Amino acid sequence: MATTENLTISRIGNAETVILHFGYWPSFHDATLERISLSVCSSKSTVTFLIETAEFINELDEQGQYKQFRPCSIELQFKNVKDTFLTFDHTPVLFEVEFEQADNAINCSFSSSAGSHSIVAEQITVLSLTPTKQ
Repeated sequence: MATTENLTISRIGNAETVILHFGYWPSFHDATLERISLSVCSSKSTVTFLIETAEFINELDEQGQYKQFRPCSIELQFKNVKDTFLTFDHTPVLFEVEFEQADNAINCSFSSSAGSHSIVAEQITVLSLTPTKQ
């Protein structure tokens, strides 16, 4: 992970929960976006994602799939959303998720099976991390 991204990750509230689970901030490659919630209250919007993710090891299981390492559900909340561009298909599979500083906000950009997306928010928080079965 690049140093500038490390600084941006450190701005994410409760990011240490994810880092403790994996030992690092994950790439979210092959994660699925399971739920999106949108709340609009006056001029402040909040978007919450539930992401099913894991890291993979270079070993195959009985079905010929790569074995998962520490699978979990992560709930990310984007508060005071300034800008969004979101398009989705059935259950989007994430390819890459990047976080970068955008003035006094954080830009989260990601590519998925449904295309490219972005959310710019003043605050991002990890609401929860729930380990799941492999």
